Amino acid sequence: MEPRIKSPPSKLAKLKPAIAAVLPGGLPAAVARFYARSDGLKFSWAGEQAVLVGLAEMFGGLKRGAFRSHVVVKKADLDELDWPALPFYERFFNEHDDITDKKSLDRLNLRMRLKLLVSVAGESTELAIDYFDAKPTIYFVHRADAAYPLKDLEFGEFVAWFSRFGTRRWYFAFLDKKAEASLNIDLRAELERSLEDFPAEAWAPLLARMPKPKKKEPGPARAQVLAAASDQPVVHASFPPLNQPPEVLSEGNPRRVAFSPDGQRLVVWDANYELFVHDVGRRERLWKQKHAQAMDLSADGQTVAVLEHPRPYEHADRLVLRACATGKPLHRAPWKPGSQLTRLACVGCGRVVVADTADTLHVLDLATQRALKTVPGVKHVRRLGAVGDTARVLAHTQTYDEGSGMLTGPSAVKLLDLEAGAVVTSWAGATTFAASTDGTLVALGTPGERSVVRIVELESGRVVHELPGGATHPNEDPQYGFHLGFSPDGARLVVSERVYDAGSKTVTSTVSLYDAKQGTLVGRVDLGRNPERPRLTIDAEGLALSVDGVLCVAADAYGLRLWRV
Repeated sequence: MEPRIKSPPSKLAKLKPAIAAVLPGGLPAAVARFYARSDGLKFSWAGEQAVLVGLAEMFGGLKRGAFRSHVVVKKADLDELDWPALPFYERFFNEHDDITDKKSLDRLNLRMRLKLLVSVAGESTELAIDYFDAKPTIYFVHRADAAYPLKDLEFGEFVAWFSRFGTRRWYFAFLDKKAEASLNIDLRAELERSLEDFPAEAWAPLLARMPKPKKKEPGPARAQVLAAASDQPVVHASFPPLNQPPEVLSEGNPRRVAFSPDGQRLVVWDANYELFVHDVGRRERLWKQKHAQAMDLSADGQTVAVLEHPRPYEHADRLVLRACATGKPLHRAPWKPGSQLTRLACVGCGRVVVADTADTLHVLDLATQRALKTVPGVKHVRRLGAVGDTARVLAHTQTYDEGSGMLTGPSAVKLLDLEAGAVVTSWAGATTFAASTDGTLVALGTPGERSVVRIVELESGRVVHELPGGATHPNEDPQYGFHLGFSPDGARLVVSERVYDAGSKTVTSTVSLYDAKQGTLVGRVDLGRNPERPRLTIDAEGLALSVDGVLCVAADAYGLRLWRV
């Protein structure tokens, strides 16, 4: 089956004056010849679609001010820019860049002057062109954070390859070793995997451009040891109280945190798929690793269970059990069931539960890594969590739409009995949960115009307390930033949420501490805004309370925040 190509009518004549205002010399000859025939291309093949954009979208749309000349930005200008009003904001660049020197400023200016060619559906990837350099160059833009030149790729050749393969990763053949190292992927393997549905002879010239394949199958990620573990106690008084600014341990993009039972170690997973373990008393990292898609800490705090992917952009395919103190794998080889793995939780009775994309839960023994049981038919698992020292697990289930990147359809939190392989009970509408360590209580968060948290007695199903939350922005996903966590003794519950104030039309992110037995508010803190970018709310992405009364909040891109409570 051959790809179908549609060529919209040319708009070059109509848009020439606007383009000339941006590019006094006009479009480069090869680009002008193409757009004189067609206003972009639409590629269709086997239900897959890709678009080489028309001239209006290339320059940022038809809205007023989109067709603008590039102005070189200086460091002093950064805080004065109206970032969201700039064409391709958050596609090629954003205001979160850490500009520390001329090189980083030059990289930002490059991305700010790029013009769009293609967006890759389902990925944070664009192909763009720089008209302002001495020679027009096509770039691969990754996560609005880095731009890599596609070397020796002329525009006419770009159109020809796009017409054959759309946005399959044929363009990886034009990236160099420096880009491969920065992206931390095997470019040849990615290209082969992406084009395997097409006849091999069609993409043989691309393969010929690339180094020979790497034959060795990647094993478990290597843990980098940074410091030796110690038994130094955590001094509770060394942390500020909740009503004072927190102690911040910078971590890049932390998303999930877990304390060991003794409160001495803190396990952190971040949005860059990295995992870190801290000695809390010494404020020091013990070890770190890459390629971690999900993690959980065993009830005794000795084992970190990690779902790892062999390469970036791939799903996790293995479970690795590591010593929390050293990062050393506890078994000779990882557990690999042959399916894609998505979520996990360390549960009671020394077990770990792993969900896969085939709607199956796998139950394994933590000590031996032996598979004990499978529970089929558990669909759309978004998160798993333990329920005390029992063979039960909590699961948040909801459909995820990969195209939009949004959760859709009805949401529920379910309590499953792993021995019976059955649902014990289900709470419709709930999207987040936390269970007390003894398994007697579960807190359930339900978003809406105003959020609500219910503390439920599991044995009877009785709602012990109902904690009203704040209002939600009408145009915002109410699940965003909504998280819960119990203290190890079950006496306290911490809740994070984004709260909308209709009067000022602003959103703030709050962390509230409750007495779980009484259902009363103990304290609340507004995480505030990034002092360097005051329009940005700092959101809580992960919560943990230690046994000795330390609260850790993973506050999106601004690090780990710790208080004593």
